[in-house]
Amino acid sequence: MKRMIIGKNRIMLLTALIFVLVPVIRPGQPVKAAGDGAAVVVSGSVENATDDWNVMTQRLDEAIQNGTGQNVGFLVGNHFEIPTDILGRLAGKNATLALHTSNGVTFSISGGEIYAADAPFTVDVSFESVIPDEVKQQLPGNNTLRQFSMVQKDAYPCILNVHLALGEEYAGKHAVLYSYDEAGSRMRQEGVFRINGQGNAMFGLRRGDEYLVAVYRGYTVAEGDTLSHVAARNHISVQSLLALNPQIRDADLIQIGQMVNLPN
Repeated sequence: MKRMIIGKNRIMLLTALIFVLVPVIRPGQPVKAAGDGAAVVVSGSVENATDDWNVMTQRLDEAIQNGTGQNVGFLVGNHFEIPTDILGRLAGKNATLALHTSNGVTFSISGGEIYAADAPFTVDVSFESVIPDEVKQQLPGNNTLRQFSMVQKDAYPCILNVHLALGEEYAGKHAVLYSYDEAGSRMRQEGVFRINGQGNAMFGLRRGDEYLVAVYRGYTVAEGDTLSHVAARNHISVQSLLALNPQIRDADLIQIGQMVNLPN
């Protein structure tokens, strides 16, 4: 794989690019995802993107001027740098920069989610398995669909949204993002996203880490529900249900509309 760095005037052409479909949703539409903050879903596909730096910056300036939440696609490799001039130009604006990798994954940055633009940040992403098998086995079931990790473990100056094409057969299920806590030798749940009808999911990342995405059946809490009722209807114990839902800190406090993961 050739190395591509954003910020150079000349961008190397990718020799291998897998076609990626990202969620087909109105450009700039805000989507509330479980976890930290909101993210912006990117619409369109990789074939609308460019690998030319000058074309990308021109399109980005036009999108910023339009102020309608337009997405600008840019083809990158698995190693890229977002320079300060791009962050500063985009910060606070209603536009999104979509960064298409060569491994079926798209990253995106929305102007409204940039909270520091005084330094560039680099992303080196790998799609090889780096999490020990014995740690992954802590997760209920054998439902891992994707793994990716970043070399740099620093906090990001913006929310870096990751868009994953998981497959239409998983539509309606819950994609659960975990990060690897190496010191504690355990997996941490970072967020939950209900997979859309096209089989896509999205998460907002605030830092580089080792990540894993697993898929589970899901349930949305309705009026009158209790966690014990949900557990009984699905023939599992409350303890097992809590183990699959660490985001539920109190079994007696669940809210209407809350997403609950269920074993497959």
